[in-house]
Parts: sequence; structure tokens; C-alpha cells
Amino acid sequence: MTQVQDATRSTRRQRRGKVRAVLAGCAALGVGAAVTLAAWTDTEWVFGGGQGDGDTVGTSTFNVQQNVFDGVGFTDRSATPGGQLRFAPGATSITPGDVITAPMQLQTEAGSDAGTVTLEPAALNGSDQALFDAVTYAAYTGLTAAECSAADLAGGTALVPDNSGLATGSADDAIALDADQGNVVDVCFVITLPDDAPNTLQGLTIAPAWEFSAESVE
Repeated sequence: MTQVQDATRSTRRQRRGKVRAVLAGCAALGVGAAVTLAAWTDTEWVFGGGQGDGDTVGTSTFNVQQNVFDGVGFTDRSATPGGQLRFAPGATSITPGDVITAPMQLQTEAGSDAGTVTLEPAALNGSDQALFDAVTYAAYTGLTAAECSAADLAGGTALVPDNSGLATGSADDAIALDADQGNVVDVCFVITLPDDAPNTLQGLTIAPAWEFSAESVE
């Protein structure tokens, strides 16, 4: 081996030794052996929306309205006692055996989801308890305002059967309402003072208040 070759190999060994020393130092510091370089960066954003461009995610609406034929038409009356059912004939002076009736309607409002409705038992609403307990009532669907009379009840469907006490409600979800004003449901209320009503009921008054509890359906 010549002196030149020996010197070259010695130089290579020294360089390799320096490289190994640098790498060992990096490993000891926990930074790895790779050299970190500057890099381009980028970000991407997304947001939740509907099917159309710019749509946002939102909730549907559900609202049932009533019509008690008082000239207002369909409207919201969500607080007790609500809209006045106009019983006839002679509702302010009934005698034993009298039958009085009152029509009303239910419908979802424009843009509303569909829903089901339950007629809840009547609330006392300032009524004289004795007369409240003595009268019977029924409620029918399928009878228009013109048909809501004692003579036409056979043409309806019982929502609450005849001779029920005012503390009786309908079956759960007994009324189905389509979405977006899809259908109108007529309800005919019937109150009867039984033939055997005692004289002690004279001069008393009632104003039973019924709640329609509604629930949306998909």
C-alpha cells in the first residue's frame, strides 16, 4: 500500500467517524436523523348544509290551528281556555233531556309537519262542580259545521263515545293531520243534560275547557 492510499483511507475513516458522531448526537437529543426542511402548507374547510348550494341545516316546524267559527278562521289559541265553542240551541238555559252541539275544526298550518292529536279530558275552568259532573258529552269527527246537530250524529265517527263524563278523553293519537294544511278535521262536540237531572242543578253554569294535545310525525 502506498503512502497516498493510506492517507486517503485515513481521511475517509475520519469523515465517517464525524458523521456517526453527529447522528449519534441527534439520536441522543431525540430529534431523529432526518434533516427538517421548510414545506408548503394548506388547509381545507367544510360546513354542514342541505342539498342545495349555500343551504344550512335547520329544523322543521309543527303547528296545529283551530277554527271555532267565530269569524276569525284558523288561528292559534294555545293557552287555556282557548277558543269558545258556540253550543246551540239554547245553551244558556238547558233543561233535563236537552242536547246541545258545537262545531270546530283542526288543521296544520302552512309549512307544518304532519301530526297526530289527542283530545284530553275537560278541565273544570270555573264550572260549578255539580253540573260539570252531571252532564254527559260526546265528540265526533266527520261532521261539518252544518251537520253538527243532534239529528245528524249518526253520520259521524265517535272520537269520544256518547254518555261519557267530561273527565273522559279520546284514544291517544285519535286524529291524524296531514302536513302543510293537507286536510281539515271537523270535530262536533255534544253536551247532554240527562233526563233525570235533579232540581238541585237549576241555575248552575259550566264552561268546560278541552285541550287538543298534538305531536308531530314524520
